[in-house]
Amino acid sequence: MAAVKKLTVLRWDLDKTYLVSDFESLRALLRIPFERAEDKRAVPGVIALVKALRRSAERRERRVSVRFMSASPPQIGQAIRGKLQIDGIEYDEIRFKDQMRHLVRGRFDMLREQIGYKLSELLRSAQVTEAGAEELLFGDDWESDPLVYSLYADLVAARIDRDRLASLLQQAGVHDDYTSSIEDSMARGLRPRRVRLICILRARPRSDQELAAFGRHLLWFDNYFEGALSLHALGDLDPEGVVAVARECELDPIGLTRSFEAVVRRDRGLRREHLTLARVALARAGLISPVAAGGVLGRAAVRLRAAFGRPPLSASEPGPPPAYEALLASWSRRGRKETAAEIDEAGDRTEREEAPKAAEALLRGEGDDIETIV
Repeated sequence: MAAVKKLTVLRWDLDKTYLVSDFESLRALLRIPFERAEDKRAVPGVIALVKALRRSAERRERRVSVRFMSASPPQIGQAIRGKLQIDGIEYDEIRFKDQMRHLVRGRFDMLREQIGYKLSELLRSAQVTEAGAEELLFGDDWESDPLVYSLYADLVAARIDRDRLASLLQQAGVHDDYTSSIEDSMARGLRPRRVRLICILRARPRSDQELAAFGRHLLWFDNYFEGALSLHALGDLDPEGVVAVARECELDPIGLTRSFEAVVRRDRGLRREHLTLARVALARAGLISPVAAGGVLGRAAVRLRAAFGRPPLSASEPGPPPAYEALLASWSRRGRKETAAEIDEAGDRTEREEAPKAAEALLRGEGDDIETIV
């Protein structure tokens, strides 16, 4: 009897990770439900990356399941599915947020709730995904994907107990309905799995320090070519896949070369020698300018590892859970609102303290003009 191939699950956030989405204006938000499949635009490089990851995994004799999650309502599902069909993306699941149900029931605070929604849906999806799967999670830093994905990874690996989880959900201001769904999933028991990588496309972008706080299993990048290079070094993408992503990323040779050097400078254990095979393939395709090759011994080691089917760079173990209690201040909606309120209060207090001094200076003729105290 043939051995059952192991499963790799690729989980993708849709908005700003797969699709170019505009949430910054009311007009843009109102336009989204009326967009057709052909109106929607994929983030440069993402289509090639999804396909290349699947192909590379299948070459390693792994089965692949692609699963999408969106905070958009199911009413636009037809356009989303049409767009994925146009792109030639095979997928097994799409989960939408039922915003209309929240509106009808008057649950307006759930419309902007991301942590509870995404974590509950991830856990529900995990309930119907076979045990032993290896997962790669793809999101962005616009809202709270790094926090949600990291929590999910620690929950399925049993690195966080239920008491701490309950405390974190309360601190994050997660709605009771989502909390109940999460607790129900935990009570049923989670099938063992491993989140090997969390991949974050910087959309805001956040600083390196903010993202590094989540640990070594979180990668971040500013475009999908950078992401492809890191995934190649870790063995998830072959050189042909890196070339395919580079062609689709809408970057000229100078831009691709800068991105290549940015990945090396990020200093996450990845050295330029680890990109030897990708660098050669990119150079042969005429896609990048000449870059330093790195040490001879390091390049030889990479080629030797490739000959034995091993990745250029071994993935780091995730380590202990990050300090979620502190991270919630900047990665949860409640935390950001509280921080903003504190800043506003401090600003008001400063204005109250400085206004009398400015007025007194103006009366003495030391002020520049009346605008100094307005």
